Amino acid sequence: IKALKNLVAAHQASSADPAIPFIAWGYHPLWHGDVHRPLLDDLFPDTPVMLWPRSFHEGIGNTAAFDLLGVSEADAQVYPHEADWAKGHFWENGAKVLVSKLPFLFAPERYGKGMAGFYQMMNQGGVTTAMDMGIGIFGDPVGETALIHKVAEELQPPTRLVLTPIITDFLARKRTPEQALAEIRQWEQGNTRRVMFDEHFKLMLDGAIFSGLSQYDFPGYKDGHEGLWMSPPAIIEDWGRFFWNEGFQIHAHTNGDKSSALLLDMVTRLQDEKPRFDHRTTLEHFAFSHESQLRRMKALGIGVSANPYYQFILSDTYADNWLGEDVARHMVPLGAAVRQGVNVALHSDAPMGPLQPLVLVHTAVNRVTINGNQNAQNERLTLHQALRAVTIDAAWTMRWENKVGSIRAGKMADFAVLEQDPYAVDPTAIKDIEIWGTMFEGIAYPAH
Repeated sequence: IKALKNLVAAHQASSADPAIPFIAWGYHPLWHGDVHRPLLDDLFPDTPVMLWPRSFHEGIGNTAAFDLLGVSEADAQVYPHEADWAKGHFWENGAKVLVSKLPFLFAPERYGKGMAGFYQMMNQGGVTTAMDMGIGIFGDPVGETALIHKVAEELQPPTRLVLTPIITDFLARKRTPEQALAEIRQWEQGNTRRVMFDEHFKLMLDGAIFSGLSQYDFPGYKDGHEGLWMSPPAIIEDWGRFFWNEGFQIHAHTNGDKSSALLLDMVTRLQDEKPRFDHRTTLEHFAFSHESQLRRMKALGIGVSANPYYQFILSDTYADNWLGEDVARHMVPLGAAVRQGVNVALHSDAPMGPLQPLVLVHTAVNRVTINGNQNAQNERLTLHQALRAVTIDAAWTMRWENKVGSIRAGKMADFAVLEQDPYAVDPTAIKDIEIWGTMFEGIAYPAH
């Protein structure tokens, strides 16, 4: 609270735009306690203050902020099970309603600066190709895509972005799957060598890991709360079926084991109805799955795109407060996935984890938590497996293995230039390897 008060005081003393509330990112109830509208009103009765929680899937505001932005109780009733007006808390689909009241996020100058910083972080992290897994998450896919194209055209960064449409955008705008496909085909007409759509589609199954809304089976959450389906499972499957039949690669935001079961059963039915070879359906995030589920993933041709940073930063507190020792210690079970022959890619889900592949490699190889505790060491990856997971196996997940991910004749000549050999350093020092820069299509781009 003291840190928040200091930040707000500094904000008030600056020449900040009075039409924009102060927004602090990073709140989590297990780290910071119960900080919601009543406390924010007591602390800041006249200053518009908002919290953007660490999950990125939520928003919290005080009365002054809601008055400034025109947020009303009616807005909280759009998704009544995903908003609490008294607490000033909007989450998951409810958060989309709240974000719609923040048009300044997409002001071209502000957004341009943010994208420029993002491209710089990609270069400094050694990233040349990435997938944006949520175009339309803020509710304006046309405007957002146009801004991304504009910044890429102006900066000509040494990176390329593959954009992925997301089901929740179309549902919020009351589109049918057929209308969604027509829009996607229009967006594809603007593809460039740096920004493109490439027949990927993202489903949203359960809620976020950080917000404690992932769907877990027995024994569930220790405190008795339950996870959340982002949409009714029947609707998720209808949209999955449509884009499956259209030949798209499906990516599914899937966290808990209960959510994994839903995805597995859905893909089983889709394969029975219309068999597809090499469909590469991808389970995104991978908070927790049982080894028996991983055997089914292998048999069905489902891959995993995981964020090992989650177990690094969350396992200790989730073991104590939400999930218990067994499930929390086995968060992101990469070792089990590899043992079952499932293709594993690693992603940052930035800003959920640092946009630094070597940090992901470090957390996957060492599996030591933020507090220094060893964490289900049988779920570690070897260094070679982890490096593959941010290069050639990640490229396979994108269906780009013939373009990027390794160095050979005929590919795009993209790679990171490291100051040290990761195979020669102590495993505990992997994250500290300096990145000189990148080669992008055969041209060198220093990171500093």
